[in-house]
Amino acid sequence: MKLILILACLALYVAQTQAQCPGAVRIAESICINTRNDGDTRNFSCFRNANNNMWFYDRGSGVCRRMSYRGCGGNNNRYCTQGDCSRRCGVPFRK
Repeated sequence: MKLILILACLALYVAQTQAQCPGAVRIAESICINTRNDGDTRNFSCFRNANNNMWFYDRGSGVCRRMSYRGCGGNNNRYCTQGDCSRRCGVPFRK
């Protein structure tokens, strides 16, 4: 019975991890001061993390802008949604 409970918890953890936005930064504090960096496609495995619908904070204009993340490398200035970018970088959210 304990084994079934442990396996169920493990399955939920894996499902939650897989449901996250591909290419999302996985650190507690993202960096809004970095410039845009789309990353690169060093090898075939990068394509599974590529995401054409990412956002970055543009310091020059003070707004969040759309970008395409290539899957590898890049910096921490990338977000899954415009709302995430706005919240993390202190920008008023505009739809």
